[in-house]
Amino acid sequence: MRSAARKKVGNSERIRTRACPACPLCGSSGRIFYSGLQDVFFGVGGSWSSRRCANRDCGLVWLDPMPLEADLPLMYENYFTHEDEAFWRYVMGDLPGTRRLARFLNRVIGDAYKAREYGYGDPGSLPTRLLAPLAHLHPGWRAGYRADVMYLHANPGGRLLEIGFGAGAKLRAMKSYGWRVKGVDRDPLAVKRARDAGLDADLGTLEEQRYPSGSFDAVVTNHVIEHVPDPVGLMREVRRVLRPGGRFVVLTPNSESWGTRIFAHADVMYMDTPRHLYLFSMSSLRRTAEAAGFTSLQVATTVRHAALLYLTNRAIERTGSYEIGRPALGDRLRAKAVQFAEWLVHQQRKNAGEEVVMVAVK
Repeated sequence: MRSAARKKVGNSERIRTRACPACPLCGSSGRIFYSGLQDVFFGVGGSWSSRRCANRDCGLVWLDPMPLEADLPLMYENYFTHEDEAFWRYVMGDLPGTRRLARFLNRVIGDAYKAREYGYGDPGSLPTRLLAPLAHLHPGWRAGYRADVMYLHANPGGRLLEIGFGAGAKLRAMKSYGWRVKGVDRDPLAVKRARDAGLDADLGTLEEQRYPSGSFDAVVTNHVIEHVPDPVGLMREVRRVLRPGGRFVVLTPNSESWGTRIFAHADVMYMDTPRHLYLFSMSSLRRTAEAAGFTSLQVATTVRHAALLYLTNRAIERTGSYEIGRPALGDRLRAKAVQFAEWLVHQQRKNAGEEVVMVAVK
């Protein structure tokens, strides 16, 4: 192994790296997937490359060189989780320019859908019966509503752990749905903010907490597994702390999405170089979970973020910044058209969505 390289972060910090030419999951050789990637979000220095596993049954994408685990905190000093509430409303789908009526309709239809499909409300009420079918009118709505509750059926009083809770929006939402929530995060600022908001939050990695076996009815990660140095190790620990029959839900970017074909160089929003150490496909995420001991798995992709990703990538192409401001009407219409087109592709190619979703049962 070559000696650790160093890359600039801001003006003074350095990130050390190690060579990683072989697939960390199956050991196969890897070919260059992207090269010359820059951090367009928070200015971590250097030019980064990634590889894709040559084993078709795997397909994992990973950084090479790979940052050393000890230096990973240097890449998060100005991360999304430090942004204000307005930014997170934008990230969660409240796009600039969205009308109040549209937001209201989205909310009431979503409440009806979640009541009918997941039991968060009265599934037999008249509003639910009338409004829930409207969720089929938009290609991204159902996936968004499912992600709102992390694909989990109502379980009042059930214990839920979120790994890497960031700004805490999902913890607050799941608490409002009746779950007893706990979060664990490596970011001291995120943990402080969560505790200040009255949430039960622990600082550090999941492995460091040493929770008792069978502690949780559900464990969820929302676009976190791609940041983890050892995904298999994390999943093994998740399986240990789940009760029998408990569910592990993973949402993560899809390395085989149709959106990566639109932007010639890279879907930079989902690449998030160099913080995304890995990018998963349906097959590689399944193999990761199986290596950790999970045998009951459901894996799919969704198109819920396609419009947002289009707008963000267009902004980066034009200005070099992820700040999309208030998109012009033409851009908003094109973003919706891209999402609809991706949905059409998704009907024929189930791995085409921007996001991979896995629900694993212990």
